[in-house]
Amino acid sequence: AFWQISFGHACCSSIVVTIMVHLGPMLTDRYFSLQTVGLVVSVYAFIGIASTMVGGYLGDRVPMRLVIFGFSLFQSIAIIVLLLAHGLPLVFLFAVLMGIGEGRGPLTTAIRGVYFGRRAFASIMGISMVPMNVLLFTLPLFAGYMFDATGSYGISFTIIAAVGFVGAALFLLLGEPKPMAS
Repeated sequence: AFWQISFGHACCSSIVVTIMVHLGPMLTDRYFSLQTVGLVVSVYAFIGIASTMVGGYLGDRVPMRLVIFGFSLFQSIAIIVLLLAHGLPLVFLFAVLMGIGEGRGPLTTAIRGVYFGRRAFASIMGISMVPMNVLLFTLPLFAGYMFDATGSYGISFTIIAAVGFVGAALFLLLGEPKPMAS
């Protein structure tokens, strides 16, 4: 469970960081104005605020691993939509889906407490951040390298969407937490 959570969180979070780095260049490369890019980011962020609250609410009422899986799917699908987006409707659909996916944010940290308790939460969180930091560092660089090599984000964003789907699957396949000793 520890490694599934660690790598699932890493895969899902790497999508967000890669988008933060490359969304503007990608959209301006497709001839969208900087004002449009700013509006897309604003829509994504605004929906993300609401979705984070919904995610926290659902995480207290539904098995957290299933909620994370659902929100992670939204973000992976958002990347596929972004790959297809050459007009405003799909760009804004990307923003909506990506924002909805932000609902997983508080849950990917909280789930460690559900599975391992509070006693060693800081140590567990610290160790589990290692794979996440590796992906957070490498995937944006990979996307930039692939753009420089191919002139397109197609290959790198397809791979990043696949990484997101793997992360979502890791949470889906996570077994139920073992009961904590009192």
